[in-house]
Amino acid sequence: MPSTAAMAAALLSMTSACGQPEPPRTASDFCLVSKRLTAEPAPAAGQDDPGNRFDTDETLSEVIEHNQVYDRLCVNR
Repeated sequence: MPSTAAMAAALLSMTSACGQPEPPRTASDFCLVSKRLTAEPAPAAGQDDPGNRFDTDETLSEVIEHNQVYDRLCVNR
């Protein structure tokens, strides 16, 4: 009759042969719900904008940053 240690080693070798499956890869929701943004800069610095049609410099920077992330993560994928 095989020893307890031999039986334990056989059992462990059988269970580790299967290994752990790789976790499923999921797509980021960002690419599914996002798109490139557009912005409208003022034609000249200090231009009067009574209808509030132009975006601020801060908004332009954020739009550019968003579009760079979108391009890196989502374009041609």
